[in-house]
Amino acid sequence: MQSVHKPRLESFAVIEAIAKRLDESPPLLRRRWPAEAKTRILEETRAPGVNVSAVARAHGVSPLFAWRRKALRSGAIALLPDRSEA
Repeated sequence: MQSVHKPRLESFAVIEAIAKRLDESPPLLRRRWPAEAKTRILEETRAPGVNVSAVARAHGVSPLFAWRRKALRSGAIALLPDRSEA
């Protein structure tokens, strides 16, 4: 079976979007964490063998990996040496 060439205007369909649904979406609230709380939570992730995801779940924190990466880059925290390599 061979496809038939269609004129340019007939080769696509117009999709109509309804913006009303977006207006009814509930607003997302962002929690603001004090620096002391961030530091305390990040300190828990420094211990060898600690699962960072488990710490995040325990505190209900979703941006923990971003906080950790930012703190490591800035030098605010440092990873402890891995004792298994010694």
